[in-house]
Amino acid sequence: EPLDWNGVNDKSGGTKPTIWNANCGGIFGPELMFSRTLEIEMGQQNRFEAVKNSRDGTQIKYWDSDNGKYWHKLRSSIRSRKGYGNWKGFIWHQGIQDSLMEGEDTSLTYLGNLTGLIHQVRTEMFDSSDAGTWQCEKEIPVVVVQIGHWPRNARAGRVRAAQAQYCDEDPRAELVIMDDLSQFYHADAPSLLIEGHRIAQAYQAASQTNVTCPSTPTLLEGPSTPKMSTPTRNPLSPPHHIQTDSSTMSSAPSSS
Repeated sequence: EPLDWNGVNDKSGGTKPTIWNANCGGIFGPELMFSRTLEIEMGQQNRFEAVKNSRDGTQIKYWDSDNGKYWHKLRSSIRSRKGYGNWKGFIWHQGIQDSLMEGEDTSLTYLGNLTGLIHQVRTEMFDSSDAGTWQCEKEIPVVVVQIGHWPRNARAGRVRAAQAQYCDEDPRAELVIMDDLSQFYHADAPSLLIEGHRIAQAYQAASQTNVTCPSTPTLLEGPSTPKMSTPTRNPLSPPHHIQTDSSTMSSAPSSS
């Protein structure tokens, strides 16, 4: 599918084998090694779909659910899998444009925008998965890929700090560090492979932490008792999807 320069595309194209010549260098980025690591190192035998939505050169506000230019495409991609599998995680890789753009300093509001975006994505994934897949939206694992070595300025420092703070405060979010890899604005091939491996490790870690889900009381029950989620031993039990964006990157399991 050709890139729509006026918008964002769901680039997954359905279930594909993660082998050495599976369109490497074309559509695939870090999700290639991410998927391969889940299969080879972590014993993931069930088929799953890594659903990638991408648009280069975007600030995080363009993905905002209130008035973001690309939110409707991301939401549509999540909803389109309903009935064909259950969402199992969200991976977000973005931030350089919030470090570079002139004018409004969006690095100052990055943490709030990231928090709001992930909440909306989790809500959509929860609603688009089968009942009982998750106790609450907060259970859905999240991986945030921190912007790398470049750029080196105050705005970039604030974006990196916001990404790290979000993951420190969310029990099912993990941060992937990139500043020891490619020193340029575009990651080279080895960096993309290493990044994918790190994302898989972070996803596994996020899936195995405890999180407390709120309970909704009825009129007859009185005060509610929070439910403690237990670690997900096999986060990709079938069927499943993971959402990946390179402005956003998410993965979802697939039953096909």
